[in-house]
Amino acid sequence: MPQIAEPITSLEQELESRIEWLENGLKEIANKTLGLDDMIQAVLDGEPTTADEHNVVRISDVNKEIAEEWNRDREKKINMVQSIGYKGED
Repeated sequence: MPQIAEPITSLEQELESRIEWLENGLKEIANKTLGLDDMIQAVLDGEPTTADEHNVVRISDVNKEIAEEWNRDREKKINMVQSIGYKGED
C-alpha cells in the first residue's frame, strides 16, 4: 500500500502546485486588466464609430474652407497695404 500512497501524494502535490500557479496567473491577469479601462477608452476614442458614417467631410469642403481662409488673409493684407498708402516699388 505505501507504493500507491506515494504516487497519490506526489500527484496531489503536483495538482496543488498547478492550481496555485493558475490562481496566481489569474490574479496577475485581473490586476493588469483593471488598469486597462482608461487605455481601452482612449484607444476607442480614436476609432471610427457608426456615428462617423454621418460625419462626412468632403475634400471639396476642405478646399473651400482653405480658399476662403486664404482669401480672407489676402483681403486683410490688401486692406492693410491700402491703409498705409503703399504704392509698390518704382
